[in-house]
Amino acid sequence: MIKKIDAVFTWVDGNDIDWMSRKSNFLHDKPEKLQNKKVNSKGRFFDNDELKYSLRSIYQFAPWINNIYIITDNQTPKWLNIDHPQINIVDHKEIFDSKDLPSYNSMAIEMNLHKINGLNNFFLSFNDDFFIGRMTSPGDFFQNGKPKLFSGKKRFTLEQLSERKSGNEYFHANNNARMLIYNKYNFFPDFNLRHGIKVLDKKTLNDLEKVFYRDFENTRGSNFRTKKDVWPIALYSFYLVAQGFNEPYYLAPLRKNLLRYNLNFLRKGRDYTYLPLTTCSLKKIKSKLNAIKKYKPLMFCINDGPNVIDQKRILTKNFLHEYFPDKSIYEK
Repeated sequence: MIKKIDAVFTWVDGNDIDWMSRKSNFLHDKPEKLQNKKVNSKGRFFDNDELKYSLRSIYQFAPWINNIYIITDNQTPKWLNIDHPQINIVDHKEIFDSKDLPSYNSMAIEMNLHKINGLNNFFLSFNDDFFIGRMTSPGDFFQNGKPKLFSGKKRFTLEQLSERKSGNEYFHANNNARMLIYNKYNFFPDFNLRHGIKVLDKKTLNDLEKVFYRDFENTRGSNFRTKKDVWPIALYSFYLVAQGFNEPYYLAPLRKNLLRYNLNFLRKGRDYTYLPLTTCSLKKIKSKLNAIKKYKPLMFCINDGPNVIDQKRILTKNFLHEYFPDKSIYEK
């Protein structure tokens, strides 16, 4: 039985003037570090108080979580009770080599999660836009003492992947991880992870760094996302499956508020909602939020991004306040 399970958040307040100034100065001095302006969009770093509500979701629905680590770039949320014994602020300087700083690249930051001082072996990895939707137990995230590798249903072949040449930095980082496993172990990981809470362990991450040290170092050195990066969390999952240590765990989606979901047997296992604000219309956003409110999935993600209008952010923030109305012990 796993006794202690921590939570790790990666967080940035992209509205912070000092942080924006540091980033602007860095790019002024080293413009070549930014290969694609889209990875530096305001929406990628915008803070809509998601962290506050994500912590409320832990307090309300996962009281079994041990310690909470929040990785930041010389920032602390003004509302956060940093004196609470469960809360630990981890600055980038504590987990990065100085040569790789500053970092505005989530892939690089995630390459260092296992370097957090005091972190227990097993932990849940959160982006600040991931939320727990109902009461949980460790059994919702572990099976037979192993992390659940939450994945989609779609499977594809190496040939199909080879035919697709275009994609954003995330697409490439995911598939770079896939190809590292294929080339090393002659095993092609044919699945993708859900964009939600990930269950990780430090021992495996340390083992991976030894095997793929150069790839870890190259990604850590990318101050902004590039198409050469490797997504370490995908690498972790693909490695476990390739080695026969684990297998993908299908997490069915609750796509929107469909009438057929009123029938329990048609909704069975649908425990995850992904809501990308960039591509969803206001009508679809409202439908997805209504489905979350009505059916309370295990987890959901409200993903901000480039060119998101204020109306969408106001709508989702109001929803989060309604879903998680009570202050947590992690707030002042």
